[in-house]
Amino acid sequence: MTPDPATTVPPLPMDELSIVELRRGVARRWRWLVAWPVAAALVGALAAVLWPKSWTSRTAFVPEKTSGASSAMSGALGGLGALVGGTDAVGALSSKLNDGPTADFYADVLVSQELLTATLETRFPVPGEAARTATLVELLDVAGETPERRLGNALRKLRRKVVVEVIRRSNIVALEVTTRDPQLSAAVANRMLELLNRFNLERRQRTSREQRRFAEQRLAVARRELQGAENAVRVFLEANRGYRLSPRLDERYQALERQVMIKQDVLLGLTRQYEESRVAEVRDTPLITVVDKAVPADRPAQRPLPWGGGAAAFAFVLASAAAIFSAMQDRPAAAGAIRRPAREGAEGSPIRAVS
Repeated sequence: MTPDPATTVPPLPMDELSIVELRRGVARRWRWLVAWPVAAALVGALAAVLWPKSWTSRTAFVPEKTSGASSAMSGALGGLGALVGGTDAVGALSSKLNDGPTADFYADVLVSQELLTATLETRFPVPGEAARTATLVELLDVAGETPERRLGNALRKLRRKVVVEVIRRSNIVALEVTTRDPQLSAAVANRMLELLNRFNLERRQRTSREQRRFAEQRLAVARRELQGAENAVRVFLEANRGYRLSPRLDERYQALERQVMIKQDVLLGLTRQYEESRVAEVRDTPLITVVDKAVPADRPAQRPLPWGGGAAAFAFVLASAAAIFSAMQDRPAAAGAIRRPAREGAEGSPIRAVS
């Protein structure tokens, strides 16, 4: 049976939602937008008060450009470039050597296992007991069935407490350490910077030592080669005193002279590298410049105002989403209420038209 068009009410479009209706639905739930952020702010502030306090200390430094072994190697490369004529490529390589390690390199070293392990094995004053010291593993209060397991747990816990940031625009490396004591946080941050500087010096001195040994060996070989080239020139002159009258002999003499000049330049570059490596081997100048030394923090990281404000902002966003979703659910209910009387009229007694 086909329904009578006169008695059928077309359904409301469910896929269209008026902005005015949505705004009215959200306005009817204004208490949500007020009560939820206020309650969340109170809970956040209370959590900041009751939460165990942690303290963050910050230190920052700038990597210095190396001027020891790298400059010695760049000097040797510069002499080699002058001989072979490839000054552009050799100059680019020399500038990279002079730049030294990047800020990212130091940031990675700060969170490396070797440096963190050395920090964990360092003894620090026990908070509240200045006369007694303990290792950082003991101060972090980590457990483990074996010493290796305990050290591994301490490494993972310390990594969570350490934040390293590289500021690109100024090439500054910032280090933040967070613990339950302000004095301990500052001491750990300064100790990590001290270990980084020690690693840097040892690496540079070790590199300079190897370069000094290499230059010393090559220097002896270069001296023998230069002496051989000079002997070849002397023998040639003794056997060919009138070489300038013969184009072939003159060309041979110029080739021998070029070999002597090359050997002399190589010897000069190696001698410079050898002397600079000897100086760099015993140099103890730090390669990092400390911008901010870590000091004990004056207030904890858990503060009621930031925690309460953050919780209130999150609760406001959540309440807004809930109010919008609830307002959108009102439309199907309203549409059903409109269709229900028409459906009842169609299924009940027939409607008679009055003429």
